[in-house]
Amino acid sequence: MATVIGLNDGMATPWSQGVPKNLVIVALCLLVGGAAAFALREPRAPGALPVAPVVSDGGTGVPTGGPEVPTGGPEVPIRDGKKARLTGAYVDPRRPRRMPPGPEMRHGTADVWCEGLSLERCGKYPQDCEVGVYCDGVRFCRSQPRFPSPETCAGEGILGANVACCSGLVARCGIPEGGRGTCNPQQGDESEPVCIRCGDGMCGPFEQACNCPEDCAPSEARPKLRYRGLRPEGPEDFALDASAAPAQCLDTQPSPGAVHNCLVAWSESLFGLRTVAELERAEDLKPFTPFDLDLMRCLERSSSYAYRRSETSREGCIEALYRRTRDSRLDKLRWFSTLSGGAR
Repeated sequence: MATVIGLNDGMATPWSQGVPKNLVIVALCLLVGGAAAFALREPRAPGALPVAPVVSDGGTGVPTGGPEVPTGGPEVPIRDGKKARLTGAYVDPRRPRRMPPGPEMRHGTADVWCEGLSLERCGKYPQDCEVGVYCDGVRFCRSQPRFPSPETCAGEGILGANVACCSGLVARCGIPEGGRGTCNPQQGDESEPVCIRCGDGMCGPFEQACNCPEDCAPSEARPKLRYRGLRPEGPEDFALDASAAPAQCLDTQPSPGAVHNCLVAWSESLFGLRTVAELERAEDLKPFTPFDLDLMRCLERSSSYAYRRSETSREGCIEALYRRTRDSRLDKLRWFSTLSGGAR
């Protein structure tokens, strides 16, 4: 007959001795297995690669660190302009730019500090220094780019070049004074002239009334002007279609906001203008039609479901345009306006 040992007998059985030992082994297995699983699930991230600093010229958008940073930034399609502005990737194509960098680094001592040198001393270091000129005609010394441009003349929109403007272009200064209708001649500061196609009778993308009044300033004899944008063939999305026109925006785009962006893309490409008020100053608006302008004018207005019956709102203006023209293509915009509360 087996002997039963009580809990208070002061004696331990083999079973009672093995329990703590087994618990310890199980706990160790769980800890080791958990650590291994964690290591497999969360691999150690490699250290970040070192990034070479990029030296800027102080806000003009001209990289000085080599050709790995393209001058002017990435080309942004017009249709992505709003997104690019929000992300900071947008570069206004109408903004003057510096000469593009060349493919090869110059061979100089690179030990000469050219800024501030006299013109006489500047000429003693032709491998490192070059002479520039401000808008008021004052010449100054500056460092040559590490990757000098191979271009022998400066193209349209090039700012502060050390070579002459290409044939048909002139170097001009002057910018509008913010909101006052006056001009800043850019005299007495560090502004530099830009090469523009002034004198051809067209107000180009880098021209305005202050730097090219002969092309861009209206007068009694010439109340309307001729404008030229950067893409006379039309926006990128329509460039391959020779029969494309702004009217196709209403056919191809699904919503009021998309139609408006499409019309603005056409306006900016052909004329360098963005609003109906600006377009009304243009002498020849082809291929825009009066209907296109009326629609663009409606889409420029704020969307308001509460005031959708008033022509001061986008919805009311579109509805009035439909009643006047009976153009069935407006139905999808009317649907957005009346049922979705003015989808943007």
